[in-house]
Amino acid sequence: MSDAEPGLRERKRRATRLAIQQAALRIAIEDGLPAVTVDEISRRADISPRTFFNYFPNKEGALLGDDPTLPDGETLADFVSGGPTGELLADLGSLLVHSTRELIEERGLIEERQQVLRGAPELFSRRMASMKEFQAEIERAVVARLEHAGTDLDEGALRRRARLASLVALATLRHAWWEWSDGDTETHLVDELERSFADLEALVSRSLV
Repeated sequence: MSDAEPGLRERKRRATRLAIQQAALRIAIEDGLPAVTVDEISRRADISPRTFFNYFPNKEGALLGDDPTLPDGETLADFVSGGPTGELLADLGSLLVHSTRELIEERGLIEERQQVLRGAPELFSRRMASMKEFQAEIERAVVARLEHAGTDLDEGALRRRARLASLVALATLRHAWWEWSDGDTETHLVDELERSFADLEALVSRSLV
């Protein structure tokens, strides 16, 4: 992995966040959605309800998990200004690597969440809405980068190109998720995402036939 290992406090934070999500999903699978309450989640995760609300605003948040979001600050500014490599798709990959580092990396959690979402149309709709917003966020970042580069595209063409780039990036992210969740090795999601974007670059450059 590219990043250094997190410190003790961060590992404890991630472990608690994971335990909350595991508890919420297993209650839903074992006893049904009506049985999922903050009190029951807290009991199973061995935390207080007050601690629960330090991590999630409600039980739906625990069931859905963390929404992906782009990093802000220096990392996003570097992307908009043309970094880190100058190649748009490769740089989008780097940007998404920063996003996925904050997501819970637990294969079993993915399978359980998919099982719950299949039986809960309202939760599935919320997840689709969050992914649509993430796609729009990526699109806005690409628009800002193209504008910064001084492109001569008109507004409509610029936004079409940015939308295409954002959809390609999300498809590559989905590919990484599939490869990682189906895998039986000790690889991390970030490693799989970097590999998927490398494969994309090879395909785009026609080095694979």
